[in-house]
Amino acid sequence: MKKITSIVLIASLVLVAGCSKFLDRQPLDSASSATFFQTEAEMDLGLNGVYASSFWAFPNNTPLLFAVEATTDLAIKRTGNAEDQIAMGDGGPFLISNSLPSTCWTQAYKLVTRANILLDGMKKGEANVPAASYRRIRAEALTLRAWGYYHIMGWFGDPVFFQKPLAPEEYETISRTPVSQAVAALYTDLDEAAQLFDQAGAAPIINYGRVNKGVALGVKAKLALLISDWSTAKNATQAVITSNQYGLNPRYTDLFILSGQRANANRECMFVQTYPTDVLDPQNWLTVLTIPRQVGTSQSSHFPTQSLVDKFEGIDGKRIDQSAVYNPAAPSLNRDPRLRWTLYMQGDTMVHNTSKTPALPYVQPKERTIFNIYSNVRRKFNWNTNVYDNVPSNIDWIGFLASPWFAGATGSSGGVGYIWRKYNDSTQYSWETKTGYINMRYADILLMYAEAKTELNELDANMFAALNAVRARARMPPVTSGSQAALRQQVRRERAVELAGEGQRLIDLRRWDIYSQANSFPVVGVSLDPNVPAGTPTFDNNDIPNYTASVPKRLKTRVQTRTNQNPRYKLWPIPQGELDKNKNLVQNTGW
Repeated sequence: MKKITSIVLIASLVLVAGCSKFLDRQPLDSASSATFFQTEAEMDLGLNGVYASSFWAFPNNTPLLFAVEATTDLAIKRTGNAEDQIAMGDGGPFLISNSLPSTCWTQAYKLVTRANILLDGMKKGEANVPAASYRRIRAEALTLRAWGYYHIMGWFGDPVFFQKPLAPEEYETISRTPVSQAVAALYTDLDEAAQLFDQAGAAPIINYGRVNKGVALGVKAKLALLISDWSTAKNATQAVITSNQYGLNPRYTDLFILSGQRANANRECMFVQTYPTDVLDPQNWLTVLTIPRQVGTSQSSHFPTQSLVDKFEGIDGKRIDQSAVYNPAAPSLNRDPRLRWTLYMQGDTMVHNTSKTPALPYVQPKERTIFNIYSNVRRKFNWNTNVYDNVPSNIDWIGFLASPWFAGATGSSGGVGYIWRKYNDSTQYSWETKTGYINMRYADILLMYAEAKTELNELDANMFAALNAVRARARMPPVTSGSQAALRQQVRRERAVELAGEGQRLIDLRRWDIYSQANSFPVVGVSLDPNVPAGTPTFDNNDIPNYTASVPKRLKTRVQTRTNQNPRYKLWPIPQGELDKNKNLVQNTGW
């Protein structure tokens, strides 16, 4: 691991020393890219630089795609932060200067630019490198470039599309390319990548954190879904499925801890943003950012929403408004097990590793706390007595609003009564976590296949098998029939609950054209009084919950209403600095 880490860091310096903005960067398309990549070692160094640019992060050691998730209906960021301003829409306000879109633009184009430099420069050294190595390196770079462009198009629409290093004057004159044209070009790249992986004899998983043929086909499917090209999405995912090289990890929770990712049972993890274990930085602070305030050394700034909670079915396989086993007075019982695997609810036992050394009586070094929002005590396990103590003062208590610090799990700047469990890896010290962030896994492949088949109205055994494989892992009953419209909602709900917190939701909502409806609602949460249940929401034809009838009984300390009906919110704005440098760039409509 040390060798890989060093190469990544060196490549990062070699390939992208310079300014942080895409249009500021001077291209390396002459002497350096033409002469540097002459050997296999140099090409591998360059490829590691491309991988380094696919390591996307937002401030506070947050994986960038996790930050993006907080702009959707499934998640909340602490009030006033960039993600919260985007999610609020008109009420944010969401301005062109928002730091999240500009960070996404910069990091995605950094990846594209580095891939272009490598792909162009390595041609000169092809004769010096074993054919299999050359093909593998080129295939990985093509796949990573397509990965970057997929997100650019999902976030911003028509991309600034280029497949070679640009001369300085081209940076100031290049215009945008329609999404359909860019996708067609990337199809060609990914078909070539898949063929090159085969010719190179690449393994199903080349190495932890690297892409392969399965990822290339998965990215192709994602691009196809972006433009509703259902046949291509079906064929690409079917190729991954019938390769018999991947499967589902039998333990869902193992996907989100480092040891489980390294073991990678059935190779479910296909592409992971990895964190080096031989150096302190970088770290993944997902655990730190989601630990509630009633636990020591927390930051609690990212939270699940009520909308996410209510998407999890009853254990009978029915949506909660249709389920015979759902009880609003005991909302955590008789539910899809992924609900409790994804987030913590009132009464759940949380385990966090909050210290490197024991700090008795409550840290050994793990800290066990029963999640409590309904009284002003923290229920903490005493390692000396082996019982839970009631410790005074609980910032996450609903009645704590007299305090000036409102960022707890129920505060006016915090959450609505729920805490993330996903990616809480208690096997590691929370401030130095090295758990990878999953970019693609096999469950996503199965669900993309099921979606494509549903949209094609091919409601056959293969479609149901893909959908039900994901459900069976969660011990949920199979879906065996339904109209195309009903199955469309079933597949979409399955994507929400299976992939929550994994950075998929924003692009899903946009390509389904329901972002404005799904992300316009009063920010409400748990029942204010557990003895007076808030009741069950109603759902519209797009599976979007409505809380109008129950708002008076629900937690609403944030006093927020998300308002995203303005058509401009269908896409993010291009950063103003890019428009200032290139007058041929046209801003997205409404911005």
